[in-house]
Amino acid sequence: MKALRILVAGALACAASACTLPRPYGDAVDLHTLFAGGYRSVQHEAFDGHRAYALALTTCDPANGWGYEFGASYGTEDGADGARPVSGEFEDFSFGLRRTFGTDDDRTRPYLGFGGSLMRLERSLEAPPADADDHGAGPYACGGVLWSLGRIGYSPGAEVVLGVDLRALSGQDYDYEQLTLVLGFGK
Repeated sequence: MKALRILVAGALACAASACTLPRPYGDAVDLHTLFAGGYRSVQHEAFDGHRAYALALTTCDPANGWGYEFGASYGTEDGADGARPVSGEFEDFSFGLRRTFGTDDDRTRPYLGFGGSLMRLERSLEAPPADADDHGAGPYACGGVLWSLGRIGYSPGAEVVLGVDLRALSGQDYDYEQLTLVLGFGK
């Protein structure tokens, strides 16, 4: 698993050095607020999967299709640590780059993204009661597609989007794959 993390980190560094950084803001830079909900499959000794909820802010420079993404996700799960019941809260905060394919005029916009994530797992064991926090970090990669549902009238160029997002993360304490349905708005 460590070899995979090193390989992914090396690939991310090479990809980042091969392109110029996108503009974080400007007149032509699009900004979307995305809400996501779905299922996360977890590789951990006490947990196996749970519902996940996420909020993300993404940018896109139409000149080259590159942008930033900043997100946070949350999920809870009940599991077992041996014979003892355990519950967990999963949180992660991510920051990365995203490449969107297509233009503002296209209704369908696929994307690929990658970056790093800070994670926290808070476990609560029963009988006897005990709490533990695990903190870690790791790389992630994501891909998906957004469909424009149409323009809305509060701002020129503003739109509502619907999509799907598939995300995988390789962390220190756990790995996960996540599939979510996305609803967003922005320009």
